[in-house]
Amino acid sequence: MSKAHRGAGAREEYPRSGRGTCPITKKTGVKLLYEHEIDGKKVMISKTAKATIANAKRREARKQKKTET
Repeated sequence: MSKAHRGAGAREEYPRSGRGTCPITKKTGVKLLYEHEIDGKKVMISKTAKATIANAKRREARKQKKTET
């Protein structure tokens, strides 16, 4: 299993060990490890925010598929 988003790899690659405030969930002190585009700007988001966005897209696709049939 890859460990790119933990420990020494995150400390070396990201400023402040990748920690900060997530622009989506507004939580502080979380690791901001995933790059995402919001309103044309690339921002770093947390793992929770990434999952939230993916789940919302999945729900929307399921909803549209259900209305088509």
